[in-house]
Amino acid sequence: MTNPGDSDEWWKQYGGSGVSPESGAPGSVPQYPQQQPPSQPSTPQYPAQPAPPPSQPQYPNYQQPSAPQYPQQPPVYGATPMPGYQPYGGYPQPQGTNGLAIGSLVSSLVGLCTCIGSIVGIVLGVMALNQIKERGGEGRGMALAGIWIGAITLVLGLLYIVFVMVLGFAGGFDTSTSTY
Repeated sequence: MTNPGDSDEWWKQYGGSGVSPESGAPGSVPQYPQQQPPSQPSTPQYPAQPAPPPSQPQYPNYQQPSAPQYPQQPPVYGATPMPGYQPYGGYPQPQGTNGLAIGSLVSSLVGLCTCIGSIVGIVLGVMALNQIKERGGEGRGMALAGIWIGAITLVLGLLYIVFVMVLGFAGGFDTSTSTY
């Protein structure tokens, strides 16, 4: 039983009278209503469309400027580089501002409040200068500023401590209220 119309059993099972569809009996073939020609068209009729807008004016073709041609780097160690690839052993790109130089400047400015910050700023500044000299990069001015500010704040801090000690020993801070 592959197709519904192939067997009388199917017709009997679903309410048929046992007549096959090939016989043409009135109950065996579905009957469709007779269509009458419609008095109105099936699709709505719209008024005629307006004329399309005029075409765009044609402009002359302009040439796009070509990309500027930059000179190629000379080959390193006599090797010819592959097109599109950077030759091996080229100059390294600068790495940006050295972190130790930034730390040197910040800690030297903190040294305005404490002497320890000044010492740390001087040490970080010297280390930053060494790294910049060996590896390249930026931040030499920050490292030098950190060293100078650290040295100045260290000297000022030490002078303040000496001044307080001298005044303390000389009795300049005597707060006793003795009256003779």
